[in-house]
Amino acid sequence: MAVTAASPQTGSRPARPLPAAETFRLALPPAELTVHSALPGLRAAISALVHPLFEVGDTVSPTAPRLTVALRPDLPGPQELGSAPQLLVHPAGPRFVVLERSADRTVLLRDGEADSAPLVVTATPGTGSVSAEAPDAGPASVRAVVRLLGTLLGAQLTGRGAVFLHGSAVAVHGSSVLMLGPKHRGKSSLAFLAVTLCGADFVSDDILVAWACRPGGPAALRGWPKRIGIGTALLAGHPAREAFARASLRRHRSGTQQVCADTAWSTTPDGRRRLFADLDEFTALTGATVATDTRPAGIVLPQADAKIRGWKIAAVSDRAEILDGALLSGPDLRHYTDYLGLLPRPRPEPAVRADVLATLDALPCVRVRYGPDANADFRRFWGEVTAALALPDRAR
Repeated sequence: MAVTAASPQTGSRPARPLPAAETFRLALPPAELTVHSALPGLRAAISALVHPLFEVGDTVSPTAPRLTVALRPDLPGPQELGSAPQLLVHPAGPRFVVLERSADRTVLLRDGEADSAPLVVTATPGTGSVSAEAPDAGPASVRAVVRLLGTLLGAQLTGRGAVFLHGSAVAVHGSSVLMLGPKHRGKSSLAFLAVTLCGADFVSDDILVAWACRPGGPAALRGWPKRIGIGTALLAGHPAREAFARASLRRHRSGTQQVCADTAWSTTPDGRRRLFADLDEFTALTGATVATDTRPAGIVLPQADAKIRGWKIAAVSDRAEILDGALLSGPDLRHYTDYLGLLPRPRPEPAVRADVLATLDALPCVRVRYGPDANADFRRFWGEVTAALALPDRAR
């Protein structure tokens, strides 16, 4: 696929009047929310960051949980927090300070993340009504609201049997290839090159969610919105390199010219450099198409190795340990679990989760060990990988 950039200046937006209040639907079916916001421009910001992985629309459901977003400049300070109970599920945050907890009302302060603003979150247990108060309408506040929205959607899916995995994925004609395995094995790199050089559709480079709408129903796979990390070594000689170098990305406010400087191909964390793009920036700069509700069709276990030349592909028959390692659980589910009961508990559907896991466990699977020269001959490399999986409709 020839890569063309729609506009390298993805960090800027034309000035336009912002509505004082707006109501819209946010969904990853079957999970959905009705959002009523007094935060200027929240819908546009959410659309840029999460659409189409999350659906944003005008038609709201009277039965969907509702989040009301408002401004509150005078958020509680350290003295007001006092000795209030705190919940910190993961060292990376977020932290929840319990300001009030009763059968009729729950009030929390959500903070503990360096790049987002604190929020006061209030819920009436059992009603599906939640409010969030932000200190301002700046990027840090928007980021905090988007993450809260993601938690409220994710909790609905988790409660109904969805499976969250750490991995990357791309799709061809609706059939998705999952890249699973430990960190720093090349999952995101393969996804980026398959999308930008081989015409695959982008699904995710980090978090995947698999679910079925009913027990016995077909499994679907979709990416979860998150900033996309791109190793700068991948951009050496890449058609999109100059577009990324000229871009003013939100994460790199001063531009990316220095970030895009050529770096050596490396498999160690300290030898890598990455730039980060939000979903709308990534699609604008690469021309990529985002696929949703794909059919899981195969698993690749990448193993980047700087010491070898070429690549080796081998079939894998036992996938149970691989899937166990990729599944998010415990504290790693902090962004997809309603630990404090802000929303009504969904009806448990353990058969859905069991069916989804069985579908993933039955997928064709290959282990791919490859060296740096795979990048230079990536189309042939990727063609051999997909051929080994015997994917349907793998040609574009």
